[in-house]
Amino acid sequence: MVVIPDIFESFMSRDPEHNIHYDEIREESLQWTIKTCGYNEREADRMRRGDFGYFAAVTVPDSDENGLRIVADWLNWVFVFDDQLDDGPLGVLEDEAHHYIDCTLAMLEEPMVERNAVQPIQWVLRDIWNRVQLDSRCSLGAKQRWLEHMKEYLRALRSSIGFLPSVNLEDTVDGYFEYRFHSIGVLVLFTWVEYACRLDLPEEVFKDKALTKLERIGVEIQMLVNDSVSYHREKDQDCPHNIIHLFRYHGLSEQAAYDRAQAMLRKRYREWYLALADLPVWGEAIDKQVHRYIKGIQDVASANAHWSFRTERYFGKDRDEIRRTRMLVTGQIDWLAPIMLPNTHATIQEKTSVASCAKDPELDGGSVVRCPPWS
Repeated sequence: MVVIPDIFESFMSRDPEHNIHYDEIREESLQWTIKTCGYNEREADRMRRGDFGYFAAVTVPDSDENGLRIVADWLNWVFVFDDQLDDGPLGVLEDEAHHYIDCTLAMLEEPMVERNAVQPIQWVLRDIWNRVQLDSRCSLGAKQRWLEHMKEYLRALRSSIGFLPSVNLEDTVDGYFEYRFHSIGVLVLFTWVEYACRLDLPEEVFKDKALTKLERIGVEIQMLVNDSVSYHREKDQDCPHNIIHLFRYHGLSEQAAYDRAQAMLRKRYREWYLALADLPVWGEAIDKQVHRYIKGIQDVASANAHWSFRTERYFGKDRDEIRRTRMLVTGQIDWLAPIMLPNTHATIQEKTSVASCAKDPELDGGSVVRCPPWS
């Protein structure tokens, strides 16, 4: 038996707010995702039990229905997309995994994409990106940051495929934190806060050292939280993309590894308030938006933590008891199996270029969408 870290300390101890449109939008997003991806009944049931809509509802508690919907759609996409690399055959087929990621990157950069030219899971992302581009209420800066963080996420996933621990623990942890900062996808969630809350912040704000530090701390808190709640379902796969695994690789016991993660979390809570004290003052109009964005960083972290004990993804039917006691009995914890897309590594070999699929945008009822190119 081991005791996992307390992930509800410091500002994470506050009760989560959740969006009043949660029930309605959760169902809408689920039905659209299930239909678009062609999930069968068992896969649809797993999506429902994953409850990614709740993650969205706490991430953007004050957004309108449209803002909540697009965040829910993205979360329903990202976990399945990522699971193909962590749990599926792409986890060991390096060339195919690179191709899977490269095709998704290329799809985002193409001004025109035909639905039939890409996998359903990729079309979900393209549809989301189309909606972002065509939304006149979303600031140009938010659109650009969303695209850049999506590219960083995909590139980091690509580079992480060959990750191996170093000889010493310090170098291993440094290397892990370097690529995981982007491959966890949390920076994209921060841009969803911008989008859903209709923030329009000047670029200088995002270049400020204190705000950049707050973003990094917010991401690292979620890295440590995610690794602490997910390790027990990943350890049999010997997956290196987890800080608990890396601590154990370097000789720590499982309990000592969890304790080290707890200490790292507490260090980051202290660093959060020190960085907050260094934040500049820009004036009322900008400051109001800056502090809403900072609250959004906390909301995303809170969403991740609270959702981890609401979903069945990590602890299944045992989630309430583990939330209360933090105790895990190794090998006896229930958890929700991921969705594995059929023949993913074979399918991507057949669809190698979205650029070759450009056709008249009026054809096929709008399944070909032309959008402005982005750099």
